[in-house]
Amino acid sequence: MRSRNIQYWNCEWIGSDVYLDFSVRKIVCSPIFIGLIAILALVIAFASILPIKIQQMGSGAFFVFTIIPWPYWIGIMTLAGIMVFIIRYLEDYRFRVLLVFSSILLIIGFRMVFPVTFTSIPAYEPDATNYMNVVNAWVTSGVNFGVQGQYQHNFPMSFLIAFTIVKLGVPVDTFFRIAPFFIYAFEIVVLYLLVKELIPEDKRYAAASTFLFSFSSLGYWVTVHYSPDLVGSLFYFVSLYLSVGFAKKGEWSVKALSPVLLSIFVLILSHHLSTLYLIMTLFGLSFSVWYFKPPQIKGKALSLFLLAICTYSLWFAYGTLVYPSFFNVYVYFSGFSSVTGLSQGAGLLNNVTFVIYPIFILALFIYSFLRTMQIQNPWDLTKLRKKFRETRATESASMPFVYSVGFVFVSILFLAGFAAPVIQAPRILEILCVGLYPIASQTLIKVSRGNPSRKKMILMLIIVLVVVTTGIYRYDSQIQRRVLG
Repeated sequence: MRSRNIQYWNCEWIGSDVYLDFSVRKIVCSPIFIGLIAILALVIAFASILPIKIQQMGSGAFFVFTIIPWPYWIGIMTLAGIMVFIIRYLEDYRFRVLLVFSSILLIIGFRMVFPVTFTSIPAYEPDATNYMNVVNAWVTSGVNFGVQGQYQHNFPMSFLIAFTIVKLGVPVDTFFRIAPFFIYAFEIVVLYLLVKELIPEDKRYAAASTFLFSFSSLGYWVTVHYSPDLVGSLFYFVSLYLSVGFAKKGEWSVKALSPVLLSIFVLILSHHLSTLYLIMTLFGLSFSVWYFKPPQIKGKALSLFLLAICTYSLWFAYGTLVYPSFFNVYVYFSGFSSVTGLSQGAGLLNNVTFVIYPIFILALFIYSFLRTMQIQNPWDLTKLRKKFRETRATESASMPFVYSVGFVFVSILFLAGFAAPVIQAPRILEILCVGLYPIASQTLIKVSRGNPSRKKMILMLIIVLVVVTTGIYRYDSQIQRRVLG
């Protein structure tokens, strides 16, 4: 233990040519000091955009770059750089806590530009007008769920939460600006717990997964504004975490089942598509567990399958009672654009920046996946089916592997979304990344393991900074295009 701590205090990442007194080095390389630097980096980014006040969305192609000052980029890149280098030290629980905390800071910094700079929330998110009007009406005149077809009638949870907080004295404008940041933080914590549930023997992967999630440029499901979609994504994470934990324990009792069912029901009250995504995820996980029979959860496929059936049954019963028109195929969702239409209207630059983050996550995933399946050359790909059967026969599949394969059902939804706009493929792409994080994080850990060369670390830093900076542009420009139509 002592030698490991000495290794941390040595802080090889500052360079062997840099001499520091041991006491100074101990302070500089401590998690507390690094955490303070991370906070300072976010403060610099926030302070640089706080004086900017925008009343109307600009129409320029590089509007995002024109409004963001250079100190913001320095703050965000410093924060991301700190996180890249502390990945090497995740064997120490203090650095795992620091990385999760920094992930919360990064996702807030990544997504705070428009909420901080715009004087009016509807100026960067028109849908918020309706949501805010409903909450204001509830506060002044009492709760009124309205009629079928309205979000507050069909999926009231986000409105009930907002009503409660505003009723306590928080201005509705303030709540709608800052509530997403609290939800992001909660989702990062739940994601950490979820991956830790999958890989309890090595918590480094859970911390690295939160890092990958923190700079996601996909904002269709985990939205920039407070909405039923965002609350639905929150309870998707919670329900998935509780479902995996319930299946692993395998205890069928009221005490064990109640938290899972309660979370699922709150999800149903939150958002319809998020409920559909959970149903498909649970079906996929049950199939994957049944097929591979991993030692950690062997024989628990039925638990996941029954939870999927239960979720669908509750969803169907609630929907039939409260909003039966929803089940009239596509009538409820009329008006959505197809993926092809969205792509054609975005332009080349936005299409390129859109795929950078998913490709980055996919590349990390593929590297570890190929190593897991012992695929060393292109010819081995033809034997993939055989290798799957061998893995099944030996029951040697790891939980992260089984978990990621379980998202195959969600990927079917993604493919269907290209032809059926109702399914909304861009949102499903975000959920697919949730399935890839545990294995993708293994690549990050492997690259940073031991004493990697300075060139390797600099290359990884450059790649991450490119993904982060292009992601911020893509994230905010997507919101801009949505406002401008």
